[in-house]
Amino acid sequence: MSLPGSEGRVIGLAGCPEVVQAQEDHRRLLRRSPVAGSAFEVAEAVTAWWWAQQWPEEHLWPMRLGAAMPAGENPQRWRILGRDLVTYPETVALATLLASPAWRLRVAAGGGGHLPYRLADVPCVPSELGHRLWRPWLTERLAACTHGPLFAWAYQCIRTKGGDADDEQRLWQIPLAFRPRPLADALAGYQHRQTVGTEGLPAQKRLRGHSAHAESAFASGLAHARTYAAQHGHLATQRDTRVGSFALGKWVHNQQTHALALPAEKAAALKEVDPWWNIPWSVKWQRSYYRARDHVRRHGPLTAADGFPDTHVLTGEWLYLQCTDYDSLHPEQRRLLADIGITAQAAASACPRRTSRTAGIDTALARARAFVAEHGCLALATKNISYQGFPLGQWLNAQRSLGRRQDEAGPHLQVLDEIDVWWNPPWPLAWQRTWHQIRAHFRDRHQGAAGGNWPDGSDGWATWLSVQCIGYKQLRPPQQHLLAEIGITAETAAVRPHEVIAQLCGTVPGLAHARTYAAAHGHLAVPQKAYLEGFPLGRWLSEQRRKTREHHRGTGGTWPVSTLLAALDPWWSPTWSLEWQRNWSLVRKRSESASAADGGDAGIAGLEKELADWLRRQCANYGTLHPEQHHLLARIGITAETARAAQPPTPPAEPDPLDTAFAHARTYADRYGHIAAPAGTVLDGFRLGKWLAWQRRRAHQGRLSPARAKALAMIDPWWNPAWPLQWQRDYHRLRTAATGADGVPPTNLPRSLYRWIRVQQETWEHLHPGQQGLLTALGITPHTPVGERPALATRPYPVSPGLAHARTYAARHGHLTSDKHTRQDGFPLGTWLGQQRRNARAGTLSATTSAALASLDPWWNPPWPYTWHRTWQQYRTAINGSTPLPDALHHWIAQQRARWHTLHPHQQHLLTHSADSTDHSTRSGTP
Repeated sequence: MSLPGSEGRVIGLAGCPEVVQAQEDHRRLLRRSPVAGSAFEVAEAVTAWWWAQQWPEEHLWPMRLGAAMPAGENPQRWRILGRDLVTYPETVALATLLASPAWRLRVAAGGGGHLPYRLADVPCVPSELGHRLWRPWLTERLAACTHGPLFAWAYQCIRTKGGDADDEQRLWQIPLAFRPRPLADALAGYQHRQTVGTEGLPAQKRLRGHSAHAESAFASGLAHARTYAAQHGHLATQRDTRVGSFALGKWVHNQQTHALALPAEKAAALKEVDPWWNIPWSVKWQRSYYRARDHVRRHGPLTAADGFPDTHVLTGEWLYLQCTDYDSLHPEQRRLLADIGITAQAAASACPRRTSRTAGIDTALARARAFVAEHGCLALATKNISYQGFPLGQWLNAQRSLGRRQDEAGPHLQVLDEIDVWWNPPWPLAWQRTWHQIRAHFRDRHQGAAGGNWPDGSDGWATWLSVQCIGYKQLRPPQQHLLAEIGITAETAAVRPHEVIAQLCGTVPGLAHARTYAAAHGHLAVPQKAYLEGFPLGRWLSEQRRKTREHHRGTGGTWPVSTLLAALDPWWSPTWSLEWQRNWSLVRKRSESASAADGGDAGIAGLEKELADWLRRQCANYGTLHPEQHHLLARIGITAETARAAQPPTPPAEPDPLDTAFAHARTYADRYGHIAAPAGTVLDGFRLGKWLAWQRRRAHQGRLSPARAKALAMIDPWWNPAWPLQWQRDYHRLRTAATGADGVPPTNLPRSLYRWIRVQQETWEHLHPGQQGLLTALGITPHTPVGERPALATRPYPVSPGLAHARTYAARHGHLTSDKHTRQDGFPLGTWLGQQRRNARAGTLSATTSAALASLDPWWNPPWPYTWHRTWQQYRTAINGSTPLPDALHHWIAQQRARWHTLHPHQQHLLTHSADSTDHSTRSGTP
């Protein structure tokens, strides 16, 4: 057996025993191992990687390189040419080791169940290679490697653990960044470096797997990574982390996914930003570690034996969990924990981070007392509130749930009852919270402490009070007692609810600002985006108008706030637009200030152009205004008489577009004798065809007025026939050609008209009576000869194979109404039937084939649209099977009822027969 290329490797090293022995070992490896070729490629990539490092401890390779260099050769150029020759013995030795199944199992077990972070985590790899290659110093060099082809191979070996064939294939895949650079590319780069600065020299060829776009994208991501690391001290980002508009978390995740295939310079750049950017354990673990590390830097060493005091709850529990699982952690994780003081001895003595339940309850009760002393009740402690560093709202919610589950209250729940008797009321907390806010504000106002300091939600007090008055009898007795404290009793809720509401919340921010605005402007027609002293008065008034309408629709009563606002402006919520009301208010204010009227110009002089134009529009549209608007306009001097006097003369009426369309239709009918015009017909610039098509569509939908339909029928009785419009056009073409022939088509008609006449005669019984009448008027009947056609040479044709498949389909389904994609035993029956129908309509279908198909299905080629017939078959199948009709078929039946008078008589017969043959007559097509 000869090894390809082996002769070239020993040139110049014929006396070197290592190269000769390596050739024999390589041949032996190829004979014995099925993966020898793949192992040699990986080993070649590894030695090429080592060759590029130029380790100072390496002395053997420089000696071989110098011994093999020809006389007069450039040393730098020979270093490129002699790489594979010099490293060949080590490549063969490494390939022999990699191809050994026992060695691969040893490497997989050497990881200890963890993926390696560096080769030192798999001790057998650096130690064995240092021993096999007679380089003791190589062990230390390889142990520190976190990148490169050898690390990628060991990583995949531990990851696959001798799995299936796909895992075996991935084991021998060499990432593109680690493949040895071809000698041609290396020599081209050498020549480029030697001639740098020469004018006109092309740039160096880009390496395989590299692109300018990819390099630019990586540089951009690296810049954002440096920004993030400078701020946070690491790259343990979450997937959705963004720096500005850049998705850094997704970018870091992509780099980690393809870390084994990254080029050395990119991996080194990321390692410089964060040495732990690509870890073989969870990134979530790393983020928790960084939180613990930051705590140590701020507060000093950890004391595991005391349960990690002074740490955050989550951080302390995480540290204790690492101590309990210390032996199962990755060696590098244990090294990181040792940096913050968690060694094996500290982990063995760690205690859990627990707090006394009694101490926690005492703390919570103390915070509850302080909260009540400051705010007055515990109902104001919402779920997410934190008071004095304690999550009081969350704790109170938990105690309320506990109190509802227990029959007897515990000691701490009894203490809560003493602190606030209504801390856990049987009604919603929102009710208790609103009641307390109203009571507190009412007391402050009576004590002279009320001011502009309004609590959140105070604008809804009037709504809340109105609801309590309306549903007073449905409230619990304790709630009624609480309402009595703020002046709402059974009598006041039934007799004087508006007075109570005005007394309690008549000066809430919304009403107070509304009163200020009305005093300044005389109305409340405030734009929705208007603000008054920082308060959104426009939005608040819009919300009150909405609530007024909803309250009136639901109860028929008056919204309480509406009464208060109506006292400020009776037209604060008009049924017309607020812009109209604002303009009226401005005009009224001018009218009152000027105390003058001019009936010739809307009754008021000196108005701005906008208001004057508005007044003219009111005069022009006086008849369409609301009666209350008439009353308001009368207050500024505009009555029905002045409005009529101010209206401009009526301009001449524009021509009616409908009259124009009918005029063009009459012109077309006078010119051609009909209005069956194509959709693209344009007459004197008017799109007559499109207009007629729209009228036909409206007629089919039942939306065309009878007057318009009668007018079109007077122009052409068959303007909207019950049959296809193309048939009507062909008929008019025949009628025009037959003019002057005494009602009988002449013998010199075009050949296409002869075929058309023959088709009508053959399908006479399927034609609409109206079609038969039109043809009879031209002298065409089923028995009328249409003239002689040139005789054609005939020859016997074989029977079409489609007939046999059509018989099989008809026997199975009872009809030939198939879809065009239907295939019968592999034969395209749907396409074949479509071709036969086209031939029949063109008059070229043989009588034998036509008779055979008609015997299988009399309606195989109906004169109406084929889609209609297919839907009818689906309808007949559904009602014969006594199954519920789908919604689509219900809709189709409704359309047939609406269009019954336009259907072909045979279509009517088919629908009537289907309805009579089943008990589905209520759903049939009969009207």
